[in-house]
Amino acid sequence: MKVKDRLSLQFTFLFAVLLLLVLTGIYLFVEHNRVKTFFGKLNDRAITVAQFYLAEDNLSKENFKSVLKKFPQSLSDETIRIYNQQYKPQFIKEDLVHWDTAILKTVVAQKQVQFSQGKSQVFGIYYADNSGNFIIMVSAVDHNGFHDMHDLGLIMFFFFLASLIITFFMGRAFSRIALLPIVKITSNLNRIRASSLDLRLPMGQRRTDEIDSLSFTINQLLEHLEQSFEGQKSFIAHASHELRTPITTILGEAEITLMQQRSVAEYQLTLANIIKETERLNYIINSLMELIQTNVENHDFQTIRMDELLWETKDELMIKGAESRIELKYNLPYNPAKYTLAGNRQLLFIAISNIMKNALKFSEQSVECEIFCDHRGINILITDHGIGIEQKDLNKIFQPFFRSSNALSFVGYGIGLSLTENIIKLHNGTIEVKSVINKGTQFLIVLPAYQ
Repeated sequence: MKVKDRLSLQFTFLFAVLLLLVLTGIYLFVEHNRVKTFFGKLNDRAITVAQFYLAEDNLSKENFKSVLKKFPQSLSDETIRIYNQQYKPQFIKEDLVHWDTAILKTVVAQKQVQFSQGKSQVFGIYYADNSGNFIIMVSAVDHNGFHDMHDLGLIMFFFFLASLIITFFMGRAFSRIALLPIVKITSNLNRIRASSLDLRLPMGQRRTDEIDSLSFTINQLLEHLEQSFEGQKSFIAHASHELRTPITTILGEAEITLMQQRSVAEYQLTLANIIKETERLNYIINSLMELIQTNVENHDFQTIRMDELLWETKDELMIKGAESRIELKYNLPYNPAKYTLAGNRQLLFIAISNIMKNALKFSEQSVECEIFCDHRGINILITDHGIGIEQKDLNKIFQPFFRSSNALSFVGYGIGLSLTENIIKLHNGTIEVKSVINKGTQFLIVLPAYQ
């Protein structure tokens, strides 16, 4: 079922419930007034009967003439009974219609009584006269009232059906109008393909309604997709170039060597070059595999104390290098839980060691690594005093295979920082960088503590 049809049915259902409650209330109110009005007529009729039979000597001639005019104006299916204090019928003989003594006693006790009996409505009064006290019982059927209520019920029923039909079609029209912006968004999205991710949805300048907010959110998503596609294209282009270079060198060396007989020294030199380029190729492939690994959801998490991990990273770099210029500073609280997190130990080791290696590579002075905690979580601040990074390159250094212009003379492939950023994001952390040319670079890693 389409959304507009579902909205129309829901709107019609809500309107039907509301209208049914209103019509039911009106019907019950009119019925209550009908009953109340007819009891009023029965009361007047009972007084008229009492005055006709009992009060001729108590009324003036003019008043009694008025009673004589009213008395013949009987109600439909009217029945009149008059009883004395001994509950014996007076003036009018009882036939099939008579009243129990219990009802008559109730009239005497309450002075007047009204109730319904089947279709008939009954009214009884206790009438005091100088010739004695009497009980007047009058019953009648409100045929006109029942007929009017029947007509009112039919009118309400057909009005209810007509209102539902009209409401349904009006609901369809309004739902079509309400969903028109969604239809336009869908139509615009159908025009966007992988080759045209630069297209955006139109929206109002002020963005005051939900449709504009939806368009803005979709535009943000398209922006991220475009950046992702561009990043993938750039990654593939750079990866192809970086992989092709050592392969071309290996093939070239092998082909040239095989073109004619060589000396043992020449063969050894060729093999050494091939081994060097093969190691380079192996390093690139391993780095790419690590980069791909960080883009896949990883559940191999464990509890890690970051102070211990930093010390392990420093020890590893000391083993691989002749000396270590890394100075660790610990400004940690007494509670170890504040600098403990859930993560992948190997990946975090790679991320931190990549930054430390870069700091050592681009700086001849010592590298400072400080760990501390604040409201954001665990902070790791790595500072070097090396060549620095140009401001225009700061937003590009995390792209795969990107290398700043002043770093081209140093050995590297531009994969480490991209790998590091992916690892930090995998652990719901952030990484910030500040740098000044020829003065140094500062990396700040913020990771959430273990909850």
